[in-house]
Amino acid sequence: MTRRFAIAACLVALAAGPSTAFAADTEPRTQVTADELAKTPPDATFEFEGSQFRLIVGGGSGKGVLKYKGKDYPFTAKGGSVGGIGATSINAVGTVHFLKNVADFEGTYTGVGAGATAVKGVGSSQFENSKGVILTVKSKTEGAALSLGANAVSITFVK
Repeated sequence: MTRRFAIAACLVALAAGPSTAFAADTEPRTQVTADELAKTPPDATFEFEGSQFRLIVGGGSGKGVLKYKGKDYPFTAKGGSVGGIGATSINAVGTVHFLKNVADFEGTYTGVGAGATAVKGVGSSQFENSKGVILTVKSKTEGAALSLGANAVSITFVK
């Protein structure tokens, strides 16, 4: 009964929207349209590698490097997801928009993503934190998985 309750609670949270589902440090703000984002040059880029496991509810972790104003900033990421099944290893690259200060990169990001992997696959996701920083992620995966759902990722710089 407990497992059914946990899954039902996650699905209800997903239905309420990703901002509500994982609102660790988020606040309501004006949404940026895809067109506005496409017209705005990125402030930084990043590379990431990690692994993920999903069985309706899942989790993952990995490490990466933020490239901002000519410097490299190593970071770790841990996350959770609702929606999907399978296990994959991930190699991703992405852009960072609306990053005013390198410290604003750290925090909890929420978003929705989709991807499919049958030995090798691709995916895309977009995440936003409470400081208005937006990550656009393009990933290559290996393993066997299908994902479509809400995600939350906590990023911390390696000190």
